[in-house]
Amino acid sequence: MLLIPVGIVWFVLYWIVGGIIFSIAALFKVAKLRKAQFSCLFTLASIGCAYGASHTAYVFGRNEIQSCLVQANDIFEQLASVMACGMLSIIVMGVIWFVGLLALGSILLFLSRARNQSWVDEKLDESKPEAIGKINEFHVH
Repeated sequence: MLLIPVGIVWFVLYWIVGGIIFSIAALFKVAKLRKAQFSCLFTLASIGCAYGASHTAYVFGRNEIQSCLVQANDIFEQLASVMACGMLSIIVMGVIWFVGLLALGSILLFLSRARNQSWVDEKLDESKPEAIGKINEFHVH
């Protein structure tokens, strides 16, 4: 029961914060990047790391959580006791898996480099002279 809400929270945090970090890194990176490939792989990596964080938090905090669940009467008390007793393991595992996600994202950033320029980049490259036949009256630099 704990894995799903904690996993969703970790996924959203990982995806947003990690996405911001790697978009800034991609801006300063000189090499071209396959953005769609990196985005898909990073989303899958965020899902995997969020599941890993919530699962390992449950495994390492199981004893504390079980002792708190014995005292809870209804579902709201169970949820509150799980969050209160398992908070340390949830936060520690979340931070550890986020560091792992940053390392994995760095590898994915390296693997998602484009070897050549795309056709859009060739059109935007002003160092290449444009053929005379392709110049028309609406062409403005």
